[in-house]
Order: sequence, then C-alpha cells, then structure tokens
Amino acid sequence: MEESEFNIRSIIGLLRRRLRLIIVTLVAVLVLAGIVTIALTPLFTASTLIFIDTARKNLLDPDMQNTSAASDNARVDSEVEILRSDTILIDVIDRLGLIMDPEFGVKLGLRDNVLAFLRLGEGQLPSGEAAVQSVLGKLRSATTIQRRGLTYLISVQVRSESPDRAAALADAIAEAYIGAQLRAKVEGVMAASQILEARVTQARANVLESEERFDAFISDNIDQLAAQPGSSVAMLRSSLDSLTTEREALQNRVVAGGAALRQRDWAEVVSTLQSDALAELERQREATAAALSAADAGSPAAVNLREELATIERSLEQQADRDIRSIRAEVAELDEEVGGMRQRMRSDLLASDLPLDVLTGLFELQQSADLARAQLQTLLARGSDLRVQAELQLSDSRIVSRAMPPAQPSFPNTRLILLLAGLGGLGLGIGLAFVYENFVGGFLSDTQLATVTRKPSLGEVPLQKLPADTVSAAKLMVDAPLSRYAESIRRIRAGIDLHLSEGRESGQMRASRAGSGKVVMVTSSVSGEGKTTIALSLARAYAVSGKKTLIIDCDLRRPSVHKHLSFDPNVGLLEYLAGRSEPKSLGSLIMRDDQTGLSVLVGSRRSDIPTDQLVTGVTFGNLIEAATSNFDIIILDTPPVLPVVDAIYLARHADAVLFIAKWSSTAQSEVRSALERLGGSMRNPPILTVLNQQAETRAGYGRAYGGYYEG
Repeated sequence: MEESEFNIRSIIGLLRRRLRLIIVTLVAVLVLAGIVTIALTPLFTASTLIFIDTARKNLLDPDMQNTSAASDNARVDSEVEILRSDTILIDVIDRLGLIMDPEFGVKLGLRDNVLAFLRLGEGQLPSGEAAVQSVLGKLRSATTIQRRGLTYLISVQVRSESPDRAAALADAIAEAYIGAQLRAKVEGVMAASQILEARVTQARANVLESEERFDAFISDNIDQLAAQPGSSVAMLRSSLDSLTTEREALQNRVVAGGAALRQRDWAEVVSTLQSDALAELERQREATAAALSAADAGSPAAVNLREELATIERSLEQQADRDIRSIRAEVAELDEEVGGMRQRMRSDLLASDLPLDVLTGLFELQQSADLARAQLQTLLARGSDLRVQAELQLSDSRIVSRAMPPAQPSFPNTRLILLLAGLGGLGLGIGLAFVYENFVGGFLSDTQLATVTRKPSLGEVPLQKLPADTVSAAKLMVDAPLSRYAESIRRIRAGIDLHLSEGRESGQMRASRAGSGKVVMVTSSVSGEGKTTIALSLARAYAVSGKKTLIIDCDLRRPSVHKHLSFDPNVGLLEYLAGRSEPKSLGSLIMRDDQTGLSVLVGSRRSDIPTDQLVTGVTFGNLIEAATSNFDIIILDTPPVLPVVDAIYLARHADAVLFIAKWSSTAQSEVRSALERLGGSMRNPPILTVLNQQAETRAGYGRAYGGYYEG
C-alpha cells in the first residue's frame, strides 16, 4: 500500500511540476488540429437505402416462395458484394460522365504538377483504361456500402464535396444496381428460352420423323391393310395424299408470294397469288406507269401520276398481304384436316382385325408419335411461358429511401477531431512531461531528485535575494539564523549527521584513518550550481553548533571560498601542495572566520598545472589525516565532477558526499553522468543530494509554518 501510495504521489507531483508543459502541448495540438480542420475540404455524405426481397418472384406463379433464413442472409451478403463490384461503379461512371467530372474526373497527379511547376516536364492526363481506373479508384474510395445489421436493408453512402452530387451518386449507384439485377434476370430467362428453342426444333423433327415412319409403315403394308374387310385405309390414304399435295402447293405459294412481295416484283406477286383483285391493281399500276413515263418529269401531271402510282403500289402491298394471310389460313385448315384424317386412319387401323405383328408395329408407331407430339406441346408451352416471363420480370430489390442532399458536412467532424486532438495532446503532454522530468529537464523538487538519482535527498535550499552589501548567502547563517535558508542548511546538516551515525554503527566508516573527524565532500555536476555557498553555509552551521570545523577549498582551478569570506590571502592550498609556500606548517595557512569560529583553508589563485596530481599526492593525504585528527568535521569544497577529474580522486577521502543540483537548471543527464563517475571512484562513500536555489516555495508549507522563520 505504501509503495502504491508513493507511486501515485510521484505521478501527481510530476503532473503538477510539469503542468505548464502539458498545457502548452495541449494548446499547441488543439491549435494545430483547428488549423488542419479549417484547411480540410468539407465532404458531404448522402445515403440511399435499398431493400432486398429474397422471395422468388414469378408473376405466372405468385405463390412460389421457398426460401430459408440461412439462404436469405447469404443472399443479402451476396448482394452487398455485387453492389461493391466494379461493374456497377463503371456503369455509374459511364451514365454520369464522371471522366470529365471536376471532382472525380481525371486530373494531374502531385508529381506531374510539381514537374510542371518546375518546368521540368509537361504532365499528361491518363486516357482510355487508365482514365477509367483512375476515376474508379476515386469513386470506390468515396463509396461505402454496408448491410444494416441483420436486416434486409443495404445502405449506399457516397461522400462528395457537393451535397447534390453526393445524393445523385448514391441514387445512381442504387439505380445501376437494380437495373443490372433486372437485366441479369431477363438475360437468364432469355438464355433458357434460347436453349428451349433448340429443344423445340429437335422435338418438331421428332414429330415429323414419327409421322413419316407411320406413313411409311402404311405405305409398306397398304395392300395388306386394304384387303381387310370393311377397311377404308386405301380411301383415307388417297384423301390424305391429296390434302398433303394441296397443302404443299399452298405453302409454296405463300413462300414464293412473300419473297416476291419483299422484292416488290408485282408481276410475280400477281402470278403467284393468282388473285383477281391483284390482277386489276397490277393493270392499273402498269397503265399509270406508262402514263408517267410519257409525261414530262417536272410537270404537275407527272407529280400527280407519281402519287397515284405510289398509292396503287401501297394497295398492291396491302392486298398481297391479305391474300398471303388468307392462304396461310387455308394451310392451317388443311393441317387440321390432315391431322384429323391421320387420327381417323390410325383409329380405324387399330380397331381393325389385323395380324398381331402389324397391330404391334402400328401401336408402337402411334405411341412414339403421341409422345413426340406431347413433348413438343410441353416445350412450346414452356417456351411461351418464358417469353411472357421475360417481359414480366421484376427486380428483387427496390429503393425504399432515396438520398437527400445533406445540410451539414460529414467531414471533417470538428468536435470529434478536437476531442481526439485534445486527448492526443493531453497524452503527448504527459509523455513529454515524463521524458522531460526523467531524461531532459531540470529538477523541481527534492522528491524528483531522489527518484531520478536514486540517492537520498536532504531537502531543498531556497533561492535568496541578497542585499547589495551581502557577498554570499552563507552570511545568512550569522545574520539571519532563523531564515528559511538557514533552516534548510541545518536540515542538511541533520541529514548528514544521521547518515554518518548510521555508517558508524554499520561499520562502513573508514577505519584506517588516524583521527576521528568526518570528511564531507561537497560537489556538483557542473559549475554554477552554488556548491561553494552550500559548503561554506554547512561549515558555518557545524561551527555554530560547537563542532570544530574546517572547510578546505579544494577547487584549485577556480578557488572562491576566500571571496565569500572577503579574505585576501597571499598563499593557500595550491602553494602548500605544490611546495611553493615558504612555511611548511599547515597551521600557518589556516584562516579563521571571526563570526563563527570556522577554520578555513583557502585557495589563493588559479592553478597553472594539472591539479589532479596535487590532490592524489602524499601531501594532500597527510593534510586530510592531520585535519581529521584536529577537527570534528572537515568540509571539502571540490570542483565540479564533469569538467574536472579532481572530485573523483577527492571522493576517496570522504565519509559522505553532498551532491548539489540547481533547481530547474541542471540537466538530468549531467547529474546521472556525474553520479556514475563518482560511483566509479576508488571508494564509494554515501552520496546525498540537495536541490539548491529553489525559486518556488510551497504555499501551504509557508502559510502553516511562516511564523517560525525570520528574513
């Protein structure tokens, strides 16, 4: 529970510290989304609703319905795929002429436009199949076809820059689909009718063959059949032959007359059809034609004769058509008479007392003829039904709701885009806050510092606005001992004491050192962190508490402790370590802070030689041994870890390292790198962190405890 509580508090603290970054990111994303939304071309979506009737429709048999739920679902899903097919869309493209449409039509691509703009080439519009494919792709991407749940309704939605065009396209797709469905049904019926026609032709041949076989049987056995008592076969046969001959003659006249009429050979028409009315009309035609040939071509008489001739020819054509129909009626009557005579002959034969073999042959021929005629009648009836059915086909689908031009654009959805952008911006802001908090930005709280470095944090030191005559904030330890600054330094001192006592109890303290004094090293990752101020303030805090305290300015490259104390020494630690000072006694180099009794070993000037060889020498080691023998607390103000290597060597002398990070300034990568270098030193003393120069105070904390501070 405590760990979960800590994690929640850490997250809330992170969000609070980086709230500004989160808000800026959120606003930036929302502004960008708003600009994009305004720049986007609005699209309107129109929808047409189609109902699929899965019942089989046959107007010749309206009660025929034999479908199931499973087949219905499969049927509707199949119709959805048909609606999505390229065939339907290409039909719409051809019908509406979308090839030249300003929105869906053929246009130059981005590459061609760029090349034309740069005058590197001239773009060419695609043509032919490429143009159709281009328009087809645009129309397909703008069309959405889907089934409404498990209903029999299909929605056709089309997006367009124009609301009227969107509605027109949605209706056009639905109409093209219904038209294609109806054509498919008619074509299916006509294909069946064509197949049936071939079977009818074969059935007619079978009937004719059966009749010929029957006639041949009678001819082959006419003598035997006629010899039967009371047989009328010979007479019926003779009458049948006569009727057949007469029918063939009339049929030949119909064929010849029709051919002559089509060729407008009037003399042949009259000769073939042998009609008195036709003969009289032909005589009038010849007389009128003769008069016309004798008249002048442009005279009124010629015009009248020409009109009269045309009238006579029309009369000839009408009369010939009537005569042909009359002859065909006679042929039909003869066919009926021949059929009746054949049936009578067969009945008489089958009823006569013929030999068994003859009767058996006649019966077989009769049955074969009857079956052939029955099959022909069935095929003719079915063919007639198919022809009627092709004319009475109905579509299985219908439009139940036509598309209406939408009043509002469907894209862009401003609310949805801004909502998603807000959520995305919030997530991005939190992500950036996490990255900035843990990898890029500075530290804003001691909790964050401890979390990132995984080192104990001793607190935060507030940023102080010093008077013009105050050189260093360390002076507040004397001038304002009850200030927040002084209290934060004492809190750091308490934390160091706690860690030093814990180290003593656990046996981790240095045992080889002669003295009992404790060495506290103060450093930072880079310069400008305020480590010297903290080191001097901490030393003064120890001195004021009654501890014999020594602060050593180990920053030989840029010594500054003497400046904070307004000292002006001639010699210092650099001269002592380099052997340049005249006195060899350490005591002669130590200066005293009159206000706190603090002992100070300062530096005097910058080193002109590498300093790492000085702090790693025997002289410096002896200095530390002497200091721990004579002082309770020794504060080492060291150079920063990253630019100078000295701090890594100085860490082996420390019982604790106080690492300073500047509030909202020191990069986390620099802190990590510095701590890694310190961790790789010869000894690994406990590293304690402090967040310095905090510019913001906790309002609640200040209100609750403001009376405890002064200054």
